[in-house]
Amino acid sequence: MKYLRTKKKILLLAVITVVVVFFVSCDADREQAQGQATFDGAWSPHSVMIDFEHYRILRVSDRPLFDAEGSINQDVLVRLMAILNDPHLDPMLREPKSQWPSAVPLDSSYSYVANTAEDFSDFVVRQPVSMSHSGAIAIKLFETIPDRVGVHNSHLTEFTSQWWQLVYRATDDGNDVLTLWMMQPYRLTPFNGTRYDYAAGSLQDRFIDRLRDPDDGIWSRIAPGIINTVLSDERIAMGLPPCNNYFFEGNFSDSIARSNLRRDVGVVLHQFGVEDYLVAPRDLPGRWQSSIYQTGANMDFVYYATGQFYIYRAGAEAGFAGSGNPQDGLGATGLIWGTLRHFALINGKDGLSVGPYNGHWPNTTLAPTYDDLFWLPSDFEVRTMGFNRDNALFQTFITNPDDRYSILRTNTEPENRPDNANGRSGLWRLNGFDRAFDVDGLGLSRGWMTEQVWLRSHDGLGFGNATTVSNTGNRYGYGVNQLAGMRPALHLSVTQLRAQQQE
Repeated sequence: MKYLRTKKKILLLAVITVVVVFFVSCDADREQAQGQATFDGAWSPHSVMIDFEHYRILRVSDRPLFDAEGSINQDVLVRLMAILNDPHLDPMLREPKSQWPSAVPLDSSYSYVANTAEDFSDFVVRQPVSMSHSGAIAIKLFETIPDRVGVHNSHLTEFTSQWWQLVYRATDDGNDVLTLWMMQPYRLTPFNGTRYDYAAGSLQDRFIDRLRDPDDGIWSRIAPGIINTVLSDERIAMGLPPCNNYFFEGNFSDSIARSNLRRDVGVVLHQFGVEDYLVAPRDLPGRWQSSIYQTGANMDFVYYATGQFYIYRAGAEAGFAGSGNPQDGLGATGLIWGTLRHFALINGKDGLSVGPYNGHWPNTTLAPTYDDLFWLPSDFEVRTMGFNRDNALFQTFITNPDDRYSILRTNTEPENRPDNANGRSGLWRLNGFDRAFDVDGLGLSRGWMTEQVWLRSHDGLGFGNATTVSNTGNRYGYGVNQLAGMRPALHLSVTQLRAQQQE
């Protein structure tokens, strides 16, 4: 407890700088993965994204929880448990989750106790003076493995150098699971490929998807039958040409991003052997990563309807029937962004989300990702759960990411915002500071690819769009063939860690 008292008096500012070697990728074997980053110890202009005047980070320890040989650092474990056992965060002192932030009742079958990023923030900053004044708890999970940089080394150095933020904790009678989100992207990756086999005169008459010309930045319509031109990590490492396994579709379960992440993670797990401490999404208390759980309406209380898809044509209105059956496992969230007909799809990881074309994808199969130990967050988790579940219509973001003294703002008109929820939204109750990251951390020239990180959610604006979070903490739709940062999350078993704690 002496550690906690000291930490409460002195809120340490953490700085994480990520050094990542640039690459492009597209993969076929869907097997393994790794990554890297470096820690600087003091504030610098290149780390303002997580060291704002209004945002304080409490580091569990300067040392990693897991040593390179896979053993647990007992001192770090004791410090982590001291935080998690504090009365302010002890789930045993809380009532089970019974309703959404919007006050809509939660199905009792999903009953569990939860701590959110807001609770961890309140632990660090006990008396926030404004919406912008917030905090976070960060931990170094893995000992940094040196000299294993880049795609040929599965980015092991970049991955293991990262710090992780405590964003959610779910507890029921049998399990206590802590969710952590990497605080910076450890690498770049395309989300998916460029192959486009839709028959001319059919789907193209109904849907418009566009590819960006990297030379002039102009979006142009895709011609049918185009082959894939984006390389996966495996193809890069083996010196092979692009494979045609990856399509211009926002299906995360069959994507380059997932394949690259799994390749990286395979190397991490081989190095550290910590699988016993990680929890697969299918085993979470409350099953909160299921499609049924992660389904929400838009501000018209309309759910995404199977077989209905928003047709993007400037100035044209498109009919949208909606669906009154979210119990079918749609896995969609109303984006409340631009048009009311926008939705984020594939939030759930059980493979029960709908596809954009009569419930499926034209070229790929929506598959469960329930067993992935490392994964990309969903729009539902980090930004909005939909109008019927969230009481914040728009997420907060940082007004000026290059200014250390910048504050949070909410990008919506006051008349459309009944409650700003203290600047927090999404299942994890994140704010703009939590979602934001250091755009200079990758060591590359600034541009869209270094200012975005992928989410696993498909953006309903078009087949070839996926959802991203920007370095300001804002949300965008982005072509799946483009490069953006990889910023995964994981579930850590507090139950297993407690069993390993020495008396």
